[in-house]
Amino acid sequence: MNKVIQKNKKYTYDQRIIEALVTKYGLTKVYIRMCLRGGYTTITADKIKADYKLLEKQMKQTLENFNAKN
Repeated sequence: MNKVIQKNKKYTYDQRIIEALVTKYGLTKVYIRMCLRGGYTTITADKIKADYKLLEKQMKQTLENFNAKN
């Protein structure tokens, strides 16, 4: 009896960004993920979403710049 375990591919977040948000806001990883998923609709949740998008964009830009130089 071999069970196949499937991971949730819809919500995959960069763990480095999650850790940075945990450090900045002093909240748990679970709460951060729930905010990103849309489980909470508070002002803090909106700030977390905006910060996540900003950090994700900056990381992609940095990687693109690094790869373009090589």
